[in-house]
Amino acid sequence: MKKLTITLLLLLVAFIAQSQESKIIGNWQLTTVIDDGKTLEGFQTVFIFAEKGVLKAARSTTSKSIEAGTWKYNKKKKAIIMTSSMDKDFNGEAKIIKLNDSVLAYKKDEAILSFKKITPKSIAVNTNKITLKKPVLLFERETLFDEKGDFNYEEAESKLPWRIETIVNFLKEYNEVVYDVTNFPDEQEADAWVESEKINYNEEAKSIDVRRYSYFQNEYIDMTEDPIWMDNLQEYEYDFMFFPKENLNIYKVVGTENVATAIGTFECTVVEGYGDFDGKIKYWMVNEKPGVFAKIVKVKDAMVPFGYTNLYTLKEIK
Repeated sequence: MKKLTITLLLLLVAFIAQSQESKIIGNWQLTTVIDDGKTLEGFQTVFIFAEKGVLKAARSTTSKSIEAGTWKYNKKKKAIIMTSSMDKDFNGEAKIIKLNDSVLAYKKDEAILSFKKITPKSIAVNTNKITLKKPVLLFERETLFDEKGDFNYEEAESKLPWRIETIVNFLKEYNEVVYDVTNFPDEQEADAWVESEKINYNEEAKSIDVRRYSYFQNEYIDMTEDPIWMDNLQEYEYDFMFFPKENLNIYKVVGTENVATAIGTFECTVVEGYGDFDGKIKYWMVNEKPGVFAKIVKVKDAMVPFGYTNLYTLKEIK
């Protein structure tokens, strides 16, 4: 009887391990990263835990997948063990925090990564031929500092055309700002999609929430709401100067420029700078439309195929 009980327990453990592994198998799109107490969103990277321990990855749902390494589930540690020579994100132990049919979350290298499960057919390659040339940002970090090697935040801010008060008061009158996005992955074919900033203004609560939305996936890129409370705008004064887009840690106003878009030509203040993870960004801020950008260029310098340049052009305000 004792031997039978042990055998049944071993079978149960094996069944549970196999069940967990079967839940891991699939396509998982990164949604949030919590690192050093800071929550980061807006990711598009797809991790593919394929059968037979094959680990693949795609830069986004519109990009081709590549083989990144191998993976296996360790039932004792309740962790995914990844092995890859391509990138540290695909190498090492990932301790599973949450796993079900639609959500995966694990802790790796002191950061918590959360994913949502997507269907295989949602990963598709855009077949439209891209004729636009890849934009290049030539500025370097050193050019953003003064002669003493300092960055004067107050002086830089004084040259910006918007403040958080003007941004929210303009955006609250609209439902959505739509952009055409052209993506130039390093050493791969370009692709394109449409995404927007969907605006939810709550007059009663005196709050405004702006979330990125993908028309390719027909769902929000920013998975959670993060409203701004309009009765307390002073709290957002310094970290939301480029709202609703990514804030710049250091930057320089380099001049003004008239930019032609699908809905007209606008006078813009041109800003060059660095955002999170040292990504290069260039903004064309529409002077008379706070919170609206005529054009944006973002460059992520990373190992192939995860480096890219994105070009955003204003398509519609509605």
